[in-house]
Amino acid sequence: MNVTREIVKDLLPLYVAGEASAESRAAVEEWLLTDPELARMAEFLREDGAPPVAMSAGSGQAALATTKSLLRRRTWLLALALFFSALPLSFHFGGGELRFFMLRDAPHPSVACLVMAAILWVAFALVSRRLRVTRL
Repeated sequence: MNVTREIVKDLLPLYVAGEASAESRAAVEEWLLTDPELARMAEFLREDGAPPVAMSAGSGQAALATTKSLLRRRTWLLALALFFSALPLSFHFGGGELRFFMLRDAPHPSVACLVMAAILWVAFALVSRRLRVTRL
């Protein structure tokens, strides 16, 4: 098989991570000696790319457990944030009039609910951000 430059570009991440086979490693090293642009790409991957992480047998399970936990936490935070956001706006019809329970009849608990909702929304945003950022 003829090893082309594109094949070597595809193999660079494996080579930098130290996961390429001996034959692939030899082919990449041969190309790196003759192609300065590929050598710069490999150096960039070593320095600025994601550092190679040696994964143990249980690290995939640990990452899955962490992700499940974060998703569960985010779901609860969303539910509670929606509840505390809507609670001050709860109302009912009684005696021919629309009565807002908390906003008009109990302003202090209403403000407390809105503060709690704001805290829950911030926590929800932080957990969502952590889910997006977390990588293996």
